[in-house]
Amino acid sequence: MLLLLAGAARLDAQIVDGIAAIVNDKVITFSEVKKRVDPTERLLKESYTGQELVDKVKEARLKALNAEIERQLIIQDFFKAGYFVPENIVEDRMKDVISSQFDGDRSAFIKTLLANGISLENYRKELREQIVVQYMRQKNVSGAVIVSPYRIEQYYQENVRQFVQEAQIQLRLIYLRRSVFKEKRTNANGQTEEYDPQEEVMKEILYKLDTGSSFAEMARTYSEGPKREDGGDFGWVTQETLRPEIRDAAFKLKPGQHSRILTTDDGYYILRVEDVKRSSVQSMSDVRAQIEKTLIQEERQRLQQEWIDSLRSKAFIKMF
Repeated sequence: MLLLLAGAARLDAQIVDGIAAIVNDKVITFSEVKKRVDPTERLLKESYTGQELVDKVKEARLKALNAEIERQLIIQDFFKAGYFVPENIVEDRMKDVISSQFDGDRSAFIKTLLANGISLENYRKELREQIVVQYMRQKNVSGAVIVSPYRIEQYYQENVRQFVQEAQIQLRLIYLRRSVFKEKRTNANGQTEEYDPQEEVMKEILYKLDTGSSFAEMARTYSEGPKREDGGDFGWVTQETLRPEIRDAAFKLKPGQHSRILTTDDGYYILRVEDVKRSSVQSMSDVRAQIEKTLIQEERQRLQQEWIDSLRSKAFIKMF
């Protein structure tokens, strides 16, 4: 365990092989654990740095070691029960891999194995163990898991907040970005002032909207937003999807109303609300199937863990 965990402090250093754990008479080496955790570590290095990365890698390595221990317990239980995997099943599984991943080209498959330092014999062994683990998991959580109507209702009452549908509006908007350079003009008092031509265009658009022009047509003609071709239609949106300076104005509008000009750091907006859906709670009849699926999954996971725990309780396990 010291090499497995402390090694995270030097992530790019090669881990010297050794014993990571013993499960009954099976030795699990550091290289076996590393092989399974390498893809996860590569992803972690893309998202984390420093001490946070070290902690995440430690956690991933420990999780991989425990997963390998459980895998070995399952495999040992399979053979202890006197089961075996016929070679034709392994061969069929390998043919499926060659067909789906190599377009049926067995030669390309063999070359890929060799390029990755994997012998055909070891690949067959890995496939056989996958079949064993899959079979044993299915066997030990066999039969349909039944969830009572009472349990579904209880879950609904205890987790009703999960089924709250937030208020939504069907939103259209017209957007013009700010001009890079302002222009100058003389105001009514004879003074020179700066102004943004884009804001003036937006004022003309607002006037046309106020006098009956189609919002969708104005959006198609003038908007510089991403939904211009759709008439500025952003569909149904919640408050969380909108920036604060737009959200507050949008959710005050009634269906069929458009806003005044909203000025932000990046430009100018005019909003229109087509329709409104008020916040509501989904009825239990609407979410019954969803709840039942969740509870069945939870029960299967519980049964799986109960089975694994029973295997652990009867085994000799030592982690180093």
